[in-house]
Amino acid sequence: MIRVSLLGHIRSSLGSNEVTFPEEELDIKTIIERLRLMSKESSPGFSMYNTLAMIEDGEAFVPASASRKVKTGERVVIVPFSHGG
Repeated sequence: MIRVSLLGHIRSSLGSNEVTFPEEELDIKTIIERLRLMSKESSPGFSMYNTLAMIEDGEAFVPASASRKVKTGERVVIVPFSHGG
């Protein structure tokens, strides 16, 4: 299971602070796309191009520039560029 914490308007868009995915491994691009599909909005204001992914080991990156895979037990924080602090 992969735990994903959501911040800013992504959290509002999904109506949740956190989501979990049952898979043992997913890449961040897939996680972002799944979050977009889960959004209550017809046109979510986030994508892999305007979102920061932070992994518990301290790694932070824009998903569009990396194909980083997240494994079971790792925690991910997804932050929109315009997160409001």
